Amino acid sequence: MPLATRYSLLQKYYLWLLASIIVAILFSLSGLSLAFNSAYTVQDDARQHVFWLQRLNNPNLFRGDLIADYFSSVVPAGYKCLYWLANSFGIEPFLFNKILPTFIGVATSVYMFLVTLEIFPVPVAGFISSLLLNQNLWMLDDLVSGTPRAFFYVLFLGFIYYLLRDRLIPCCLFIVLQGLFYPQVLLISTAILCWKLVIDKQKRYFYIVGLICAIAVIGIYKLQTADIHQVIKLDLAKQLPEFYPGGRNAFFLDNLWSFWLVGQRSGYFPREWQYVLLCSFGLLLPILIKYHQKFPLARKIKPESQIIGQILLVSTILFLLCHLLLFKLHLPSRYSHHTWRIIIAIVDGITITIVADRLWHKMSKYPQILRSCIIVIAMGGLLYPTYAVQSYPDRLGYVTPEIPELYQFLQQQPEDTLIASLSLEADFIPSLAQRSVLVAQEYSIPYHWDYYQQIRQRAKDTIWAQYSPDQANLAKIVDKYNIDLWLLDKNAFDLEYLSDSSWLNQFQPETNDAKSILRQGDRPFISTKIKQCSIFQTKNINLLITKCLINIIE
Repeated sequence: MPLATRYSLLQKYYLWLLASIIVAILFSLSGLSLAFNSAYTVQDDARQHVFWLQRLNNPNLFRGDLIADYFSSVVPAGYKCLYWLANSFGIEPFLFNKILPTFIGVATSVYMFLVTLEIFPVPVAGFISSLLLNQNLWMLDDLVSGTPRAFFYVLFLGFIYYLLRDRLIPCCLFIVLQGLFYPQVLLISTAILCWKLVIDKQKRYFYIVGLICAIAVIGIYKLQTADIHQVIKLDLAKQLPEFYPGGRNAFFLDNLWSFWLVGQRSGYFPREWQYVLLCSFGLLLPILIKYHQKFPLARKIKPESQIIGQILLVSTILFLLCHLLLFKLHLPSRYSHHTWRIIIAIVDGITITIVADRLWHKMSKYPQILRSCIIVIAMGGLLYPTYAVQSYPDRLGYVTPEIPELYQFLQQQPEDTLIASLSLEADFIPSLAQRSVLVAQEYSIPYHWDYYQQIRQRAKDTIWAQYSPDQANLAKIVDKYNIDLWLLDKNAFDLEYLSDSSWLNQFQPETNDAKSILRQGDRPFISTKIKQCSIFQTKNINLLITKCLINIIE
């Protein structure tokens, strides 16, 4: 190949790689604008996974806090270390959580570009695949959450790239990183290595070393997490309303089609049907390959394209295995949704490139400027549909509380203050006020029974105490948990408040008993002391001091 030609190809390579990076940054800008909309804006899932990291700056926070101890124990070690490292440079956890997705998104785009080129060495295809994946990821809250699952795409694509390049050391490095940040992806990578070992005898040494590394990482992870938490058993999960439609973690759906195919936690395909619809372009690829005389660019597809089918195969096997072993491998969708998004982006990127190349040559009789305009318009229609523009900024999960002054007030309370509440405002208290809550909907995750049975009992006790007409019942719960403050919504004693809350209706018979008390016209004791015991109030909430409620006034 002449030097000038090689230099020209290299220029195109870096041009499209740079374009992929720019696209990732541009997509992240909308997320960043939402993230910094308010000083009190936080990402929904970050309220679970990041709030306890505030201990890095103040070890006295959340001491003896069941919720903080639980979420800190289930987070992989690499995730903790990354936030610790950022904090050591002066970037506090919630600020780091807001900027981290941009860096993960850029790295994901780079590896998406590189993987596509290993399969189909046409730089524009790598750009289109990166664009499609970015478009999808910024319609969801996976990447933007900055939680362990945000690392799936970059860690998996990095592993696949070095696997295709036969680079053993970087491949093993990504295997280790998978175990440190998101162990579920490590199971997929391990399964791919097993499959490769069976079908490819020429590179057995590579796959054996990779498997040894993967098994060692899995073994270390299992030793570190052994007996920490008790995974909920299937028979017990089937008895809890939390796992049914309307529940906090709905899994068992009434519609079998939804359950097996599109369920958020149980389904095989990604739930965003608009994106899956784009897969229709990729369905043309086998036809383009068959008729490569008319679509000459299809000849550039390399044997490495077999990795697409292998990813699909092992993901399907793990998806079914996860259903068989519920909930020991966590959620089945974790093993298929992410890989489907990657496969769709790669296949569609290749297909669109081949078709565009054919159209370009078909229009050779037209002036080049006209051909360029037609291609740009067609690509724009395909790659930036209206649904993406309209939908993705609203689906990133950023939330802002309605009463920021509440959290300012709570921050002034002692660090060991414990607040009881059934209000949704309690979801924000650990993150924004750095104070402990007895229970809150956001932290009611039922997959580990040793944790959740305590949370469930706390919720039932809180309902019972809040709606009981008997002061002794309230005093008993306050004393049991050593509660300092009680947060009430202004409409907490309206019947609709209980009837309309799917979360509260999971806890029976306490919620139904509370409804009966309200229907009979009985006044819960706490409602009679609001004016007397409030230490902070707005038009929507009242914050009461429990010493006043139980008449222990010093």
